[in-house]
Amino acid sequence: MDDKLPENAADKTTQVRSHALQAEDAAAAEHALTIRDAIKLYTPAIFWSLLFALGVVISGFDPQIVGTLVAIPQFQQNFGQYDPSFDGYIVRAQWQSAFNLGVPVGSVVGALGIGIPMERWGRRWAMAGCCILSCVAVAIQFSTDKSKVQLVIAELLNGLVIGAYPVLAPAYISEVSPVVLRGIFTATINTAYVTGQLIASGVLAGTQSRPDKWSYEIPFACQWIFPVFILCLLPFCPESPWWLVRKGDNEGALHALKKLTHSSVDTNQLLVSIQHTNKLEEDAKETATWADCFKGSDLRRTLIATIIYSIQPLSGNYLITGYCVYFFELAGLNPDNAFDFGVGVLAVGFVGSILSWFLIARFGRRDIYNWGLVLLTILVFLVAILDVVPRSQSVIWAQSSMMLVYNFFYDLTIGPLGFVILSEISSTRLRGKTTAISICVNEVIYVACGVGIPYAINPDQGNLRGKLAFVFFGFSLASIVYCYFCLPETKGRTYAELDIMFLENTNTRDFKNYVFDTDGNRSTEGIVNNHDV
Repeated sequence: MDDKLPENAADKTTQVRSHALQAEDAAAAEHALTIRDAIKLYTPAIFWSLLFALGVVISGFDPQIVGTLVAIPQFQQNFGQYDPSFDGYIVRAQWQSAFNLGVPVGSVVGALGIGIPMERWGRRWAMAGCCILSCVAVAIQFSTDKSKVQLVIAELLNGLVIGAYPVLAPAYISEVSPVVLRGIFTATINTAYVTGQLIASGVLAGTQSRPDKWSYEIPFACQWIFPVFILCLLPFCPESPWWLVRKGDNEGALHALKKLTHSSVDTNQLLVSIQHTNKLEEDAKETATWADCFKGSDLRRTLIATIIYSIQPLSGNYLITGYCVYFFELAGLNPDNAFDFGVGVLAVGFVGSILSWFLIARFGRRDIYNWGLVLLTILVFLVAILDVVPRSQSVIWAQSSMMLVYNFFYDLTIGPLGFVILSEISSTRLRGKTTAISICVNEVIYVACGVGIPYAINPDQGNLRGKLAFVFFGFSLASIVYCYFCLPETKGRTYAELDIMFLENTNTRDFKNYVFDTDGNRSTEGIVNNHDV
């Protein structure tokens, strides 16, 4: 027996060393991939990633409908009251807040709750459950006559899945993507969100002039298309190989990798790389609980993910995209021009989101995000300033144009980068939980915006109009300072490399030039001597 112990220990050491070498080979192969080659080799992964991103279309569709409902004449008449001072029907601020609160409140519960089915039953089954719940929520919306309470209930229910989709999509997409495509793939989540907004706005623009309830019920019904389509294809979708490895199903993980890649890809090597990264994270911590998100190096990762994602509404996005049509009407544009301009705002955002793929493929996350945030801060300040100067038709159009330009650069920079950073910054074992925490904080901010903005801009309340942008200007300035000092560069890094850098508490400015030797250890050669942080 004594003679066998050293032999077994030696065998185990040899096996571990062999796995480490294969993992290094897999990492080297990923780093060597060009975007063109990766597209060819991971074509199935691209398709299934788009299917999961389609769920986020729903997350963009419903809030856009609800935020714009108050600008539809028939909805104003059915759900509002006549206001002589406004010379028309208006939905009271308290009900606007109630409608807008449904989704963010439900999203907080959905984002936290989806982690249980996602980790217990996998990404596919969790997505199927969300799609079924979406169909039920839309049915309640569609059957709403003039019941404001029923509409609020429908929005709360829909909020559950709207909070869940942005947790599911980044988790799945980032786990099936090669390093060179990971940024582009996760950026499609923002494109999906903008697509949902654009489709909803287009449908609303086409139906808002109808003299009956179909002016808003047709947009409600259009939401059924997406969950039904996803449900039809989910049975053929491979499960995340990372989730399968964590569940001990290595054979299932290998089968999933074969379905996600071209036959020429060495899936055994990819499997060993996943196992190696999983083992690295298991050695760093024995558990993967909610509390672990706030311990050690993961606390830093959780803070970065949460703050970066929260900057999206804090930079003024909620005011400009969620209320642009209603804001344009308050600014003096007639309803037809307001809706057309609202579609234009989202259309340029869609173009910006598509262009962001090329920007992300070429430049680092940190540079794009920081410079984008600086530009948005300037634009939101201009929106606020233009509301202070004497009102005229030219000023109204100039202010509206600033909103259009703002949305283009938002979807070119921090919009898609928020999802990319959210997917890359967290460890693989805590990704679902870290994403859920980030989304919950984000939705709490949206709750505050949903309550406050109607009271701030409504003519029967604060009547601030564009002056409200001064508040977001202040938040944007603070965000610029945080991002400069705390946002690291993650472009081109495998998850194992990011784990090591965070475990070593690498300075923010050193992430970009962090070099590993051939054994996967840190090498001081080539690291910039920059310790500003």
